[in-house]
Amino acid sequence: MSASQRLQSARSAAGLMGTALVLLGGGCVTTPPVRPTQGVSQSQPTPQSQPTPQPTPGPQPPSGVQGALATPPTGEPKPPLPPAQSWPDLRLPWVNPARCLSRCDYSPGEALVRINPSGEEDARGKLQVARPALAPLQALLVAARQAGHTLRIESAYRSYSEQERLFTSIKEIGRAARPGHSEHQLGTTIDLRLPTSAAIAWLAEHAPEHGFTLSYPPGKQRITGYRPEPWHIRHVGVELARLLQSRGLILEEAFRVQPSLGESGGCADCPSPASRKECGAVTSAGMCQGSVLSFCFDGTLASVDCALSGEICGTAAPSAGSVATPGATDPPAASCQPAPKPAISVNLPAVAR
Repeated sequence: MSASQRLQSARSAAGLMGTALVLLGGGCVTTPPVRPTQGVSQSQPTPQSQPTPQPTPGPQPPSGVQGALATPPTGEPKPPLPPAQSWPDLRLPWVNPARCLSRCDYSPGEALVRINPSGEEDARGKLQVARPALAPLQALLVAARQAGHTLRIESAYRSYSEQERLFTSIKEIGRAARPGHSEHQLGTTIDLRLPTSAAIAWLAEHAPEHGFTLSYPPGKQRITGYRPEPWHIRHVGVELARLLQSRGLILEEAFRVQPSLGESGGCADCPSPASRKECGAVTSAGMCQGSVLSFCFDGTLASVDCALSGEICGTAAPSAGSVATPGATDPPAASCQPAPKPAISVNLPAVAR
């Protein structure tokens, strides 16, 4: 090879090397070249910044209804219930002897569905329920049959005028709510025919699984203002019904703890005078007239015939942990109490003296 050819070959090799260096430096390798710094050799990796360790989150408090009535650790006070907005699908109508529906003569209107005593839709049915409660009611009746209990529907929706007729015509004291004060006006409340004591126990245990709660269980007359009705169930949704059951509360007690969960009217718009009754001389401590218990329930007279539930009317200090009737602060208070068991006569054999 001549000298001129050797020179040309060297120039070509240098050009190819320069092209390769340009390509490597032009983005084909994304990691920038490591630049040596004082005290760090070029062969050592560049130190990488470590992410700041984040604290491990602890258990978070439940939200919604679970957070509302969550049981606190033993020894700690129960937290207040959150605002009603955090409860799903609530504010619930709150009715009792002193509270009316927010429109006293309220009716569900087109939401009502006609049914027969078996809970089946029937255009000729004499009973009515609000549509949202129908499917849960049917599921409850099916579950009862599968458990060996045949439950029938005795009563469901009642209008204001029907409730007025019932209240003014019924003989038993305290058996019917005043018009405008009845949960039956909601269309989501049902009275069931319970054939046996086993059926009563089954309903109390399993009604919450279908979103129903017992409004007037035994022993709550001073809290509800009504006699015990183990057949009276109200649909409030599965989540709330199960939660009330787990906490051993009834709906009235939940309203007492957090009044903003419910909504009520002042009864001034009620068409009939039967919707209102002042306490008069009766105090919150109450009084007994035979078997009839009368007491001032938040400014309204409430009366219950204890004999309707096999009890007697008497005076005793309220039990520990009970939720008192509003304003009832002067124990001993009159209440429905278990009837004393009859004395057992024992005839002993004569003993020789």
